[in-house]
Amino acid sequence: MNIVFLLIAIFGFILTAVLLLRKNVNKLPQQFLAFFYFVFSIYNLQTYIITDGLLTQFKWFYFWPLLLYSVISVPVYFYFKTVMDDKFTWKWQYILLFIPFLLSVIDVALVFSNPASYYNQIVENAINFPKERFNAKYGLLSLNEHYSLRHLWQLIYLLSLLPLLRRFLDINPNDKLKIILNRWLLLFYAALTLMAFITLFFGVERMLGINTLNVSTTSLYSLQIILFLVLLLISIAPLYFPSILYGFPKNQLLVSSSISNDTNSQMYGLDNQELNNSLITIEQQQAFLKQGFNLKACAELLHVPAYHAAYFFYQTKGISFTSYRNNIRVEKAKQLIDSGFLESNDLNTLISACGFNSKSDFEKTFEKLTTTSYNNYQLK
Repeated sequence: MNIVFLLIAIFGFILTAVLLLRKNVNKLPQQFLAFFYFVFSIYNLQTYIITDGLLTQFKWFYFWPLLLYSVISVPVYFYFKTVMDDKFTWKWQYILLFIPFLLSVIDVALVFSNPASYYNQIVENAINFPKERFNAKYGLLSLNEHYSLRHLWQLIYLLSLLPLLRRFLDINPNDKLKIILNRWLLLFYAALTLMAFITLFFGVERMLGINTLNVSTTSLYSLQIILFLVLLLISIAPLYFPSILYGFPKNQLLVSSSISNDTNSQMYGLDNQELNNSLITIEQQQAFLKQGFNLKACAELLHVPAYHAAYFFYQTKGISFTSYRNNIRVEKAKQLIDSGFLESNDLNTLISACGFNSKSDFEKTFEKLTTTSYNNYQLK
């Protein structure tokens, strides 16, 4: 059974790497999610080492991960906030998230400020009496108190996210990709909350020295493995449904042409630098001059969902995709007219070469963007 912890750790490290290597996605939520699974993997690796009797060979690996475990609620909370708020803004209240971490720093400092024999004794006790290792007193708190505190923090902050989650789920609930994102968030949230509640429950029982459910240590490990497997299995969803990693730009519902054209900024769900490079390539391939080239076709070439492509044009160009495409087509038409294209070709050939579907569509768009009719422009 112990080998399962090792397999979970290996898969978790692979998942962390895959998440960090994904392109054209919202970087901050992606990094928060990757950091969570990294800490998750470290915990499973250490659990495997302890339960499989390998701690004698890896004594150095016993104590310092306490610092990582104590911040497990931070990436989880920031992940949900960034996805659902459509941005990440630091607030001084977030310092409260780091209280378990600060207590861990104090205890780690206290342990390592003692002679080496003090640390070695803690490790030896964990080796000889692995079931009793949670009772070890480090400084301010015991291992079990650290364990319970960080899961209490995780539970509190997850519950504080519930109103925000409910509001977010109501935004554009019929959109196909939003439905996938909603289901992922609900599943991930439920798994994290359940894990925090169950682990906190057993942590408190250990502190009180009771076992109300008469759960054996073996059964407890089995339950822990099940919870970890569930948490790991649902992590496949963002890989199977990449749109989850793009998030959902709810500000798309409020965008206007007055939005800043700062193409270097990192917008929600988008890596603008990579997308601008892709857009340049698409323009060089003259895809905008093809008849029937619409937002969906452009989104496929950009490798993002259609609503993200629409958001990208509004945020970085200040106009819609249609306006951007029509500008390119009209500029191409002017260029062809100026170069004498109509001396050897008729108007329909010009219209087709610029991607327009009909003469009326061409003339209407041309006059709108140049403030003069096609006939007047040709005469000039």
